[in-house]
Amino acid sequence: MLWPTLPPLADLPGHMGRWHIAMTLHGSADLQRYYDYHWAVIPNLGMDLLVPALASIFGLELATKLAVMAIPVLTAAGLLWSAREAHGRVPPTALFALPLVYAWPFQFGFVNFALAQALAFCAFALWLRLGRQGRFGLRAALFVPIACVIWVTHSFGWGMLGLMAAGAELARLRMAGRGWVFALIGAGVQCIPLIVPLAFMVGGGHAGLGADDWFDWSAKLLWLLGMLRDRWQWFDLASLLPLIAMVCVGARSPRLGLSPLLAWPALLCLAAFVLLPRLLMGGAYVDMRMIPAATMLALIAIAPPSAARLGRTLAMLGLVFLLVRLAGTTASFVIRSAEQQSELAAIEAIPRGATVLTLVARPCGDLWGEQRLDALPGIAVVRRDAFVNSGWALAGQQLLTVRYRAAGPYQADPSQQMQAAGCSLGGPDFVHAIATFPRPAFGYVWTIGFPSGTARATDLRPIWSNGRSALYRVVR
Repeated sequence: MLWPTLPPLADLPGHMGRWHIAMTLHGSADLQRYYDYHWAVIPNLGMDLLVPALASIFGLELATKLAVMAIPVLTAAGLLWSAREAHGRVPPTALFALPLVYAWPFQFGFVNFALAQALAFCAFALWLRLGRQGRFGLRAALFVPIACVIWVTHSFGWGMLGLMAAGAELARLRMAGRGWVFALIGAGVQCIPLIVPLAFMVGGGHAGLGADDWFDWSAKLLWLLGMLRDRWQWFDLASLLPLIAMVCVGARSPRLGLSPLLAWPALLCLAAFVLLPRLLMGGAYVDMRMIPAATMLALIAIAPPSAARLGRTLAMLGLVFLLVRLAGTTASFVIRSAEQQSELAAIEAIPRGATVLTLVARPCGDLWGEQRLDALPGIAVVRRDAFVNSGWALAGQQLLTVRYRAAGPYQADPSQQMQAAGCSLGGPDFVHAIATFPRPAFGYVWTIGFPSGTARATDLRPIWSNGRSALYRVVR
């Protein structure tokens, strides 16, 4: 992510628009016409707190880049530290786990969750260290605030920490010769400091599950096969083979084996992936977020081989795999960044404070290398204090609310999502949207994935196009 101007993650521009509003709403009369923002403690604030703090020094766009770049570094650090605490040294198979810091949930732009996951891995390493040293009182005292911080960052990261800690405690007690009943009770007692945020969830009205779409096995298979999903399907699927091979060999080979301190947490994360629905507590793709974590834990659970030659071989293979995946991800991000910048050139033609109806083409089917542009118009909020209809306004998930009622049904996501031309799968129709959107509410129409001339209306004047997308001015 060093080269791209902005990290080319799918949902990131939408988050950036929200962060900009949070920072500048009090001083922007334009934004005040369109949005409200009321601070409150919710379990989805990690980058919402970090990026504005950095933006006071670096500006929003550079602060976003620096904060997002830190997430893979923190995730990798937590993984390697956890592996060292469990084995006494970092096993060579940890190299196979590192490319998963750029797994599909990260590529989606779930940055609050990704930050919480990174912090959860670091906290888990500390949990293992204090447990190994027998400092259980200190651990209990430290993990009350740690659990609260990770919960505020993102509730699913907090849940992941709970699963990993419970699995590790269960393994530790079983390794000490305790029976199952004692081990289960003991693990529960040790994890009590982690459940403090539950009190706030109940008292603050955050306890509702709002769960839906359970046990969609076709979707779960897609999440499993798409762990490394990025741009080139053959490359991403082929990259799964070394990971599967390493886990299978590690579990069955007498020269390797698995550390229960990491294998049990991996199993609990895998069980969560199987049992969780796609929609939960206002969040989407909840189950999908668990499978990369389970795989990373399984890979670092493989014990370092006692034979030096085997260790060197595994290290060399892991290093080659890591470098190949990093090269592929870098190339993909450079290409995506160029694609995004081509679309963002439209913002130069948008006046400050404008109201922009955005209509984004969604390709037919679930294309592997699809560049999701649904949230890209959020950059117009950042650079022009504009109103766009692609932001999120979900109670309990964001602190932003839309007050621009004149936009009617085009106030927030997913009103910008349109079926692509020639798509027969159903969904919002572009022609109908162009014919019926409330003219008095919008001064501009930005069609992404629909070339100039596709929007046929006598009151729309094209003022910009890059051949793939277009910007129109609404003629009063």
